[in-house]
Amino acid sequence: MRRLVFIQYIFFISIFGLFACGTDNSSESNRNERTQDTEETKEADDFEVSINVENDDDILEVYATITYIGEEDKADIYHGGSIFFFNLYEINGEFEYLGGMDQPLLTTTLQKDEIHKVEFTDPVLNELGPGGYEFEAIAHFSLDGDNIIDTKIEIPVSKIVKIE
Repeated sequence: MRRLVFIQYIFFISIFGLFACGTDNSSESNRNERTQDTEETKEADDFEVSINVENDDDILEVYATITYIGEEDKADIYHGGSIFFFNLYEINGEFEYLGGMDQPLLTTTLQKDEIHKVEFTDPVLNELGPGGYEFEAIAHFSLDGDNIIDTKIEIPVSKIVKIE
């Protein structure tokens, strides 16, 4: 009798697992959701962040800017090798480039209302085929050099561009 109950139990768990774990196209749906919620410029805290993508004469120029707009004359920010993570997603395809940091902690002093520009110069830009792409820059920094993890600030911006 116990064996029959045990077999029924396993059977119901298996059936439940098959139906509860259906296919999920979350990466595809997330990619489609991303394209509808892009901002080229965003203000957060005391900073304004923007991304620019210029595609002139078959030369693709991608850069992000950060501007301190707070009350003080300047602000020190603490970040990895770059203030920005640059990511790139093909809108209707499989291509995806996720940037990373490879250097130690750096400090950048931003003067009030002065634009600080960071260029994205990865060779992957020369390999893009025709299609739509979302270029994303995420400003990732802290205002506290002693407690970076708990005081991190992330400001994402993105722009969709068609490359022909």
